Amino acid sequence: MDKHNMQWKRWLGAFLFGAALITVYKTFDNFTHIFRTIGSLLALLKPFTIGLILAFFLYPMTVKLEGVLERNKWIPVKKKKKSISVLMVYFGFLAVLLLGLSFVLPWLSANVADLLKKTPGYIAQLNEYVDYLTREGGLLEWLNLNQLVDDINFQDVLQNLLMMDVWDYVEGVKGVTGTLSSWLMGIVICAYALLEREALFAILRKLLSLFIKEEKLAVAGQYVHKISEIFYKFFFGKAIDSLIVGILCFIGFALLKIPYSALLAIVVMVFNMIPYFGSIIGAIPAVLVALIAKDVYLALWTVLFLFAIQQFDGLWLGPKILGDSLGVSPFWVIFAIVVFGGLFGIWGTIIGVPFIAVAQMLAQDYFDDRKMNLSSE
Repeated sequence: MDKHNMQWKRWLGAFLFGAALITVYKTFDNFTHIFRTIGSLLALLKPFTIGLILAFFLYPMTVKLEGVLERNKWIPVKKKKKSISVLMVYFGFLAVLLLGLSFVLPWLSANVADLLKKTPGYIAQLNEYVDYLTREGGLLEWLNLNQLVDDINFQDVLQNLLMMDVWDYVEGVKGVTGTLSSWLMGIVICAYALLEREALFAILRKLLSLFIKEEKLAVAGQYVHKISEIFYKFFFGKAIDSLIVGILCFIGFALLKIPYSALLAIVVMVFNMIPYFGSIIGAIPAVLVALIAKDVYLALWTVLFLFAIQQFDGLWLGPKILGDSLGVSPFWVIFAIVVFGGLFGIWGTIIGVPFIAVAQMLAQDYFDDRKMNLSSE
């Protein structure tokens, strides 16, 4: 009987080993299908991801408003402070969003379309000015800049864009439609996430308690709060800083009489969210428009103005708003922008710095804890 059981166990072990080999082989053989399945699953969860991210950034405002309502003397308001605060913040967010979609987005589209329409004329003006500078006896006669301008044939670029295959347009429409539906669902999910956040936290805590001890779970909760604070300080501080820079740029561009002042100021404001390099990238369109729409002297004045704004922002405004909340050295800021930007594009350049700040905080706490343990032994 024992001999029979031994043989049975051997056969069972051989079968399981063979099944494991086949499973591993089929896994490697079907990586494309596996990744496609994972991609489909992530696409289905995209509205939930959007909703939770929106809820994460709206959460501090709801908590602050709850604190204000808590001090209200009217009892019904105090009892419903959570629902009232969530609804006020949520509908305030919707109002800002609808205002942007109704007025700002059409205005931006019209300005961009007008700029593209006038670009060939601006290029022709620039070509004439460059020809004037580089002709015999001109200031830059030793340079062949007009050839460089001729090589940039914007007419061909626009024609190629218009001659794209119809299927590309169809795929683009499908992509935009899918993105819009995901965002609409995400905005709805955001409201429920804010209203039911305590129940969601409780469910998450119960699930994690199956794998993590209560003491470690409490420590993890503390670190979640610390990490959230880092992201809040960076994004809200940087948004306020960029808004002020954008307003100053709009005033300066208007005084310099640069065409599309508001549009160019918005470009500077958006790119200013990227530390260090963002202000430089955002300044390029303004200088180019000043150069091709007016002359080289206006472009030089624009460069000087933007340089002054960058110095003001870097030396006073940025430190005043952000302070030393992140404590990330310039080396690691550049590292974060290069690495995360290479991995995730424009969004990576923005989120890279707070991620590095989180990694730095975790590493510092880990080494401090190791030091304390070694000294106590």
